[in-house]
Amino acid sequence: MSQLKISIVSLGSLKYPINMTYLEGWKSRIINVSHGASIAHLPDADGSNWEYTREQLSGLIKDDGNYNFIIGLISAPLEHNYYMHRLGDKIAVLSLFEMAEIVRLYDFTIENYMLRNIYELAVLYKVNSTLIPSDMYSWAHDDVRGCLFDMNANKSDIVFSLHQPKICHACNARILSNQVDAEFLPELSKDLKKLKKSLYFLMAEWVKLHPVLALIMAALSATSINLISSIIFEKSKAIFSWLG
Repeated sequence: MSQLKISIVSLGSLKYPINMTYLEGWKSRIINVSHGASIAHLPDADGSNWEYTREQLSGLIKDDGNYNFIIGLISAPLEHNYYMHRLGDKIAVLSLFEMAEIVRLYDFTIENYMLRNIYELAVLYKVNSTLIPSDMYSWAHDDVRGCLFDMNANKSDIVFSLHQPKICHACNARILSNQVDAEFLPELSKDLKKLKKSLYFLMAEWVKLHPVLALIMAALSATSINLISSIIFEKSKAIFSWLG
């Protein structure tokens, strides 16, 4: 199964630091991410509410034959307040506007948000060989299922598909109705399981959900450590008399 080569193009100031090395080092048989060109200074937005329109962005991001598709990353708002637009068969743009704050508020990383959306585009490209299939609007579903193709009309709903997102049964059946590599879905499932919160935040969530049990475990741990320390000290005194 061939990897999809994906280039990330930075558009203007991103405000937040992005760990491009982490993205480029992401281990996957499906995607290979590179940080390509960048546009340091953007023109003023054409939109009436200071948002960048599809037409304006289409003139900024250029196709590159070395990659299957290109993703422009921008911190400004997009037309109709979407967080992602597909601009052509091989070009999309992903916005951090409001989304960076949302994902960080729920203890996810911006890199996690980026990878989740890269995989959404990767599925479309693998199935259709384009980012804009003729039936593109029928892929997204209003129901929030933790699926890559949740509509997320309420932007904050994206948090439900950031921790180990999945392909729901309906979307899975849709993929299988097209000609795809036999290894694609198993590899996709394996990759999506790697998209998750860090262990620290998972443990913090568990403590919030089980405060009494966490307190009991902490007390037991402290008692156990104290007993073990006492035993070790007594054994040491028996061996080294000068300790007593």
